[in-house]
Amino acid sequence: MGGGSNRLLSLRKEVMPQVLVGYSVNTPWQYQTWGAGKAWPDKYSRLAGRPITGGTLTGTINPFLTDIARGVTLIVNGTTVTETLYPYQNTLADADWYVLGGHQQEITDEQAAVLIAAGYGDYVEPIA
Repeated sequence: MGGGSNRLLSLRKEVMPQVLVGYSVNTPWQYQTWGAGKAWPDKYSRLAGRPITGGTLTGTINPFLTDIARGVTLIVNGTTVTETLYPYQNTLADADWYVLGGHQQEITDEQAAVLIAAGYGDYVEPIA
């Protein structure tokens, strides 16, 4: 008995190719104000757009009382990178690869080169 997990681990190492990971990508957050710009009032409308002391668009404190942080997802097909706040499951399934918004993910050198060439170099940093 026992040893099953060790056998599974060694089998996994044999079957799965080693992928050299040299970079990390960290996608940003974007704040959206809940209830702002609606044609009808709701219970949050009176709070929408009320600033929070110390809040900024790029900081850790949201800028307005009813803001919701949404991660920016990067979807890659070939050398084309598309940015979205609302990734659909089918879009992700059809993509070559993607980085979910607000997450940090390790990527290969080739994937880093695609993001850098597409103008997303600020999100990519080498792993030391």
